[in-house]
Amino acid sequence: MNLQASGLHAAIFDMDGVITRTAELHAEAWKEVFDDFLHRRAGNAQEFEPFDQQRDYLRYVDGKPRREGVRSFLEGRGISFSEEELEDIARKKDTRFESLLKERGIQTFTSTLELIRNLRRQGVKTAVVTSSRHGRGILHSADLECLFDATLDGVDLDDMGLKGKPDPDMYQHAAKALNATPAKAVVFEDAVAGVAAGRRGDFGLVVGVDRGGNADALKRGGADIVVTDLCELDMARLGQAFAQRRQEVAWGIEQQGFERARERQMESLFCIGNGYLGVRGALDSPLQASQADMFIAGIYDRKCAGLPYSEIEFLAPDRGDDLYAELVPLPSPFRLTLSVEGVVASFAGTYGRELRRYLDMRRGVLRMESSFETTEGRRTTLRTRRCASLADPHLLLQEAIASAENHWGKLELAASLDAPDCETAYPHLQRLEHVRDDGLELMSFVTHASGFRICVVSRERQEFGILRRMISVFTSRDDADPKAAALAHANALDWGRFESYFDQSAAMWSDFWSKADIRVPGHAAVEQALRFGSYHLRLPASEDPRVSIGARTLSGRAYEGHVFWDSEIFMLPFFLHVEPRLARSLLEYRHRTLDGARRRASQFGCRGACFAWESTVTGDDVTPTKILLKSTGKEIPIFTGSQQIHVTADIAYAVWRYWEATLDEEFLHGAGMELLFETARFWASRVVRDGDRYHIRGVVGPDEYHHSVNDNAYTNWMARFNLERAAWVAKHLGKCMDEAGDWAGIAASMYVPQPDERDVIEQFEGFFALGDYPLADEARFKAPVSRLFDWEQINRLKVIKQADVLMLPLLFPDAFSDEIVAANYRYYEPLTDHGSSLSPAVHAAIAARIGLQQDAERYWKQSLWLDLSNGMDNSMLGVHPATMAGTWQALLFGFLDVRFDEALPKAAASAGARLPDAWTAVDLTIAYRGSRHALHVARSPGTREKG
Repeated sequence: MNLQASGLHAAIFDMDGVITRTAELHAEAWKEVFDDFLHRRAGNAQEFEPFDQQRDYLRYVDGKPRREGVRSFLEGRGISFSEEELEDIARKKDTRFESLLKERGIQTFTSTLELIRNLRRQGVKTAVVTSSRHGRGILHSADLECLFDATLDGVDLDDMGLKGKPDPDMYQHAAKALNATPAKAVVFEDAVAGVAAGRRGDFGLVVGVDRGGNADALKRGGADIVVTDLCELDMARLGQAFAQRRQEVAWGIEQQGFERARERQMESLFCIGNGYLGVRGALDSPLQASQADMFIAGIYDRKCAGLPYSEIEFLAPDRGDDLYAELVPLPSPFRLTLSVEGVVASFAGTYGRELRRYLDMRRGVLRMESSFETTEGRRTTLRTRRCASLADPHLLLQEAIASAENHWGKLELAASLDAPDCETAYPHLQRLEHVRDDGLELMSFVTHASGFRICVVSRERQEFGILRRMISVFTSRDDADPKAAALAHANALDWGRFESYFDQSAAMWSDFWSKADIRVPGHAAVEQALRFGSYHLRLPASEDPRVSIGARTLSGRAYEGHVFWDSEIFMLPFFLHVEPRLARSLLEYRHRTLDGARRRASQFGCRGACFAWESTVTGDDVTPTKILLKSTGKEIPIFTGSQQIHVTADIAYAVWRYWEATLDEEFLHGAGMELLFETARFWASRVVRDGDRYHIRGVVGPDEYHHSVNDNAYTNWMARFNLERAAWVAKHLGKCMDEAGDWAGIAASMYVPQPDERDVIEQFEGFFALGDYPLADEARFKAPVSRLFDWEQINRLKVIKQADVLMLPLLFPDAFSDEIVAANYRYYEPLTDHGSSLSPAVHAAIAARIGLQQDAERYWKQSLWLDLSNGMDNSMLGVHPATMAGTWQALLFGFLDVRFDEALPKAAASAGARLPDAWTAVDLTIAYRGSRHALHVARSPGTREKG
């Protein structure tokens, strides 16, 4: 196997115990020096406990700089010492090691040297890293310097101010010296601290070398593979392990290290869920400032004015007596408390040392590993995993294992469904009951205004240092007596099947990934980001027609859990071609909320159904009429609730797309027909006739910076389509309806702005005459706070929040020539500040279609990485599912230009040339008309569209 072709460019070796047999000399020197110190400290022979050359060496000092090794061992024994004593022990150990080295000489591991030579023959660069200050001298004496392109030893560590293992500083510095990224390098280590350094440094592969019964510790430390000797690794196995590791990395999202300021963002990214509920990825012992929330789909309550709306800075007033205005946060059911000798260990204080949070997207499991150092240097690690079962929506699973790393102190793990700040953090809830009894805990609530009852029951078992919990969640939406339902569910669970519950959920995830996964050979990071988007789209999706997917799913509090046009225009196409049954469920939610839409139309003096811009349970509009800026108290009016009526046609468009892609006649004869007819009735009564044309006046289009506009191109186009399709369906289903003829007539006479002499479509009447707005690059891709401040002025200027006219060629690709699309892109793109996260993906799709490759890739990457990079600085309040789905659409309908005929989906003949830069191919499957179709697009050698 060619290692460089597989992506492996560098190999970094520890010295002691991997290259040279000097680890034994180090252990012997440590024993002599420590035993001398311990003997002098002991009051009598009974108190003297010698240094164990095997166990203590591996646990406390192996791989660490001398001073850190001394500190680690003495603190582990609970021995107080001065800095002078620490320096004295370190100096004596160094002197004794030198003596042993002179006495016995330097021996090497022949298998390691052979592996290094084979790596170099394949062009892999090599380096050696050691905490020993004698590193260079040993290599020189053994005549090994020629085998390495870079060397770092303990002297370099001091001179450069690098941290010692388990910090990854030295390894990362070595990779940089080899001109390689850590992801393309392998680390070879025999010390747990060194293995941990390799893992924390995000190296592509970490190989643990077990020289004496330390295999389990090396694996726990993060080794991908463990061997007793490097003769077990040939080039083929190493290359295979490296490639496999890269694939594994692409199936997970990992956070290394604790950053208090980013904790809420991490809680959003590491959310788990199953359509029924979602739980944010908060720490096992959440911080006081955390939003350690659980959300249950459909559980809403009256608005709490003190909670943010879409940004931390934005508050929204009460929505009157609406009982279902805001999604209800509940306390996380995964709370744990770890105590070490009675001292609570968490990141809230000063005890937190290391944190690794890993989301296994393939199985839907969140794992965490936290290390704490409490009084007297006691180091303890807590490893947990949690899962929201995709096989049983009412079931949550949790496991926790606490391990003493350098002490024998008493460890205690306690779990709780309660939150210490429940009344303030969860103001929608009234606690009804909290019971703990013999391994069972029950917590029940009722929402203050809407009256939903929620019951959470946890069964708990602790054995052999392992805490396991099976948690059941029910509400009065599920059962008239949620307490009885939760207890019955909990009691039916079998401890003997604990692992199988994880496996059953994983099997459901596997089925999803067989339909949703997108493979981009050689681009693991792109695959990872695409999977992250698909994972978060699947979390809130269910077959429950009473709920839809909110703007931030069940991952955060932004937008109060409201459902927007995002669900139909951005998210539904993803489900339509991945899991069509879930797409149907989204539309059935709209059908169930038709009465709310009818009430809204009536309020406007219209017939039919006008869907709410923001809706929850009933379909009534819950859009705030104003936003209050938290910092200044300034009020900003919001016009979207009364004017952004294009959502009504967006839903009709989604109905048509669903039927077109599934030919689901049952749906069309029922919910689909009623949705199309009621929305058409609204438009027929909302349009205004002026001469021989029908107009739509006083609206807000997708671009929310301009209100009260007439003849918005997007709104008029979508309304015309709504009327046309409703008339067609009436004929298709044999419905003799006079009004169907009226719909067709209005559609034919609808005024829809056409391209001018420049081929540009005016966004709305008078847009071209608005004042110019100098839009600086640094003002783009930010939440539009500044634009909202100046809403009156912005309404008179040519600056756009997001794609508006450019939405049309995305939704109707056959309706416009490439020349018209290009003219509109070149006109509107410089005017757009992308204040909405929905905008970059649309621009990526349009730019790809017209051959502007650099623009397409730039916008697509912004959309692809939006949440993982916190691109809009607001992921703390939940992820952006419509952006994720928009990214998916931009790939399929922009770069690949997938179109559908009567038989199957097809990518454009030019798709291979339009793949993002450096891609060689892409593979995915598409659901269409009852079948699944594999799509493979490969780049032809040397091709690239110009633009």
